[in-house]
Amino acid sequence: MIDFTEINYLAVLIATVVTMGLGFLWYSPVLFSNAWVKEMGLKREEMSGGSPYTYVLTALTALFGAFILAILVSMVGEKTIATGITVGLLIGISISVKIGMNFLFESRSLKLFIITIGYHLVTYLLTGIIIGAM
Repeated sequence: MIDFTEINYLAVLIATVVTMGLGFLWYSPVLFSNAWVKEMGLKREEMSGGSPYTYVLTALTALFGAFILAILVSMVGEKTIATGITVGLLIGISISVKIGMNFLFESRSLKLFIITIGYHLVTYLLTGIIIGAM
């Protein structure tokens, strides 16, 4: 049974902010923007940056992902950084494998796949650390 009183909602919010911040950095010229744009077959001038609606929905998906991770960590019964890392990596790997199915059918490049799943693996790892630590 899920005990929602065991969820640290502040940790979920912090993990959401970290996920969004890393997304801005991950897909910026500082890290992988140039490679991502090239692998997507786009030109920089074709990039719109997304509407405010896109960013709201993205934040909600980050919030929901952090909340689900928090539920799973609380269900394990031992809230530690190690538990958070384990659960975070398991979720990240599971999502990455499923994303891989789409990449295969879309004939996307391995480089684009690694950029995409790398973001999810790192954010779920960080989310797990935050939730496990708090």
